[in-house]
Amino acid sequence: MKRFTKIMAIIMVTALIMSIAAISTSAATTYTAIGGSTTITKNLVVESDANIPDITFGYTITRGTPVAATSNTIEILASEVGASIGNAAFTNADTANTINGLPSDADPQQPTAGKKYAQKSVTVTFPANSFTKPGVYRYVIAETDGGKPGVTYDTTSRYLDVFVVADPTTNALSVDSYVLRNSATTIGTNGEYTEDPGVKSNGYTNNVTQYDFEFSKAITGNQGDKNKLFTFTLNITNAIPGTYPVETTGVSSNVNSITIGSDGTYNGNIDLTDGSVVRIINLNKDAVCTVSEDAEDYTPSHVIDSGSSVSGNNSGQITLANSDHSVAFTNTRNGIIPTGVLLTIAPFAIGILLFGALIIFIIAKRRRTSY
Repeated sequence: MKRFTKIMAIIMVTALIMSIAAISTSAATTYTAIGGSTTITKNLVVESDANIPDITFGYTITRGTPVAATSNTIEILASEVGASIGNAAFTNADTANTINGLPSDADPQQPTAGKKYAQKSVTVTFPANSFTKPGVYRYVIAETDGGKPGVTYDTTSRYLDVFVVADPTTNALSVDSYVLRNSATTIGTNGEYTEDPGVKSNGYTNNVTQYDFEFSKAITGNQGDKNKLFTFTLNITNAIPGTYPVETTGVSSNVNSITIGSDGTYNGNIDLTDGSVVRIINLNKDAVCTVSEDAEDYTPSHVIDSGSSVSGNNSGQITLANSDHSVAFTNTRNGIIPTGVLLTIAPFAIGILLFGALIIFIIAKRRRTSY
């Protein structure tokens, strides 16, 4: 009997321990991990009369650094799973949907003069098992420097915080909000950022610095034909691909634009005559332009910007480094009138005239005598 009682006691104690363990286990909430997605804004600013060039901006996203909680701030988590981020790809087609002014304009109804911008959304994707419990998860986003000439890249890191909450009844997780900021700021226990609580990042804004390139033609000289066409060759390198507007004066061919290839180059011919002007609108900073002509039997010279006249039919490489640039070509053709030949013949002509007059006089005199 005592042995039976002892065994029962052991069983009861074991059951009690197991029940306590069960209670402890059931107290630990199990969450189903989730993912999500959001977008960040990308702006590309150009001159108001420019086309949007063909350019793609790339980004990286990495897990942020965890921050332990304090008496005044909450814990910041880092996901164990990496997120992915897309690109912002601009093309000439985006020119039709540009917005006048700058993204920073306080009043869109009074936009900054001389500027416009195109806007894209860049998608950030978090895999389904990114968020495993309620809290704030931090990620670091950085723009890649693509090295395109004339483009200002914004390589300052942005910090994307994902606020994940749990339903108090079902314990189901959901993303409450995404907050993008320019600094990795701690978050107070009241849920507000400890520095500049209301300040959020507007995403990324990039500028393309642009300049015009112009070349013109004049014909001079006493034998210069001002209607004659001369063939010019325009070569452009180190340019951002895309289609660029062209303005012309006194050019017979209908040239409204040129297209820079994917390798950043252009090579084409155009015929100019006296008074012709060609202007390529808003090439990117650091594009390199070279113009040459077939001057035939004319004497060519040219002036770059407001410099001195230089002999030759080739401008050489002109880098659009800090302003608009121009090349004015002049073709001269002079002929010497052979006045010496006329002077040599003149005495003989005068003598012939005098001799003829004398003969006529003698004949007339004889006729009068015969009567």
